[in-house]
Amino acid sequence: MEEVELLVDAASRLSEPFLLVIVGEFNSGKSTFINALLGRKYLQEGVIPTTNEIMLLSYSDVDSESAERCERHPDGQYMCYLSAPILKEMNLVDTPGTNVILQRQQRLTEEYVPRADLILFVLSSDRPLTDSEVGFLQYVQQWKKKVVFVLNKLDLYRNSNELEEATAFVKENARKLLNTEDVTLFPVSSRSALEVKLLYSKNGGQEHYGADLFNDPRWRNSKFYDLEHYLLSFLDGSTDNGKERVRLKLETPIGIADRLLTSCQRLVKLEYEKAIDDLTSIKDLVSGVNNYAVKIEADSDSWQRQISSLIARAKGRAISLMESTLQLSNIDLIFTYTLSGGKSTPTKVTSFFQNDILSPSLDDAVNLLSEYSTWLSSTNIREANIYVECFHERWGVLVAQEQRIPSEKNELINEGEKLSVKALDGFSASAAAKVFEEEIREVVHR
Repeated sequence: MEEVELLVDAASRLSEPFLLVIVGEFNSGKSTFINALLGRKYLQEGVIPTTNEIMLLSYSDVDSESAERCERHPDGQYMCYLSAPILKEMNLVDTPGTNVILQRQQRLTEEYVPRADLILFVLSSDRPLTDSEVGFLQYVQQWKKKVVFVLNKLDLYRNSNELEEATAFVKENARKLLNTEDVTLFPVSSRSALEVKLLYSKNGGQEHYGADLFNDPRWRNSKFYDLEHYLLSFLDGSTDNGKERVRLKLETPIGIADRLLTSCQRLVKLEYEKAIDDLTSIKDLVSGVNNYAVKIEADSDSWQRQISSLIARAKGRAISLMESTLQLSNIDLIFTYTLSGGKSTPTKVTSFFQNDILSPSLDDAVNLLSEYSTWLSSTNIREANIYVECFHERWGVLVAQEQRIPSEKNELINEGEKLSVKALDGFSASAAAKVFEEEIREVVHR
């Protein structure tokens, strides 16, 4: 499972530097903000999307005018090693914009969020909280990550009232989206901050937090110091933010584990409910089979009664024939039996018994047996296909959709029909007629 891999990965990162993930739409000033934070133009800036892949920024002792040393990994992620001091204890992740259309880039961004210790959400002052940003915040909310908002391009506001309205708007909507009352927001001008830092760097390499830099009104107006101080305080274990850093670091694997357990519980519940439904369906199928067995037995009794009726009619006709033959009015026939002594050819009565009673009855029995066999086979096939349809609808992986029960009689019914016909074939109408004749002769001779 993806969440298991995230949990193992997050647990393995507990000893690694604090992971700060920076997100936002393209042209929100994200790259300029990162450059201002690092104090040098490490990342390309522009009005078109410049970050097309995940970029993990880590510390390197090697200082180079070439700006960065980057290695592209097979999954498309870039590992960049920079000499910025802040990266000694904090790794930065620059992500594709939330509004990037390519699914691979969006997927990379979303896969990195669960591993983040802190998320910086860079908003542009001219269009804060766009649809894509709202959608991304809703995604972030499910991971319960701490999000710090950066309202960039502060210099676009003409007065403090406009700034207050914008910050109030962002905070109010962020509370709803993240389901929290604690919303941290820093309005900054990343471009002004970067320009001031670059200026002091060229004029003698002043430290970023030296008195000259702090006293520069352009630096103070950029409001970048408050945000920078807030982020750096996470690196100091004696501060409240430093303690929160440890908590956030621990909450990453704990949060993923909680999400994993919740997902497992949900899956187990779904599997349990599915098993209950399957059991109910199986009980219904068994009940249906039992009902079908009772119905088949009842219907088979009807066919058996037809056979019995056929035999009874033949028997009745034979008895009637015998009685009528032995009546005194048939004295000539009796005289014939008496004189012949059993040596003559079969009488007319005997032939009638064989040809008009026994043979038709046998033919009717064979036809009735064939009809019963056909009925039983078609009924079984129809019922079996109902079960196949039910299995396909409920357990499609077990039964192919095109699978049907063959329309031919199955082997068991065929064998039963053959045995029954064989038994009927073993009955000789002529032999039975001869026995009939002998019975009449015996009665006459008495």
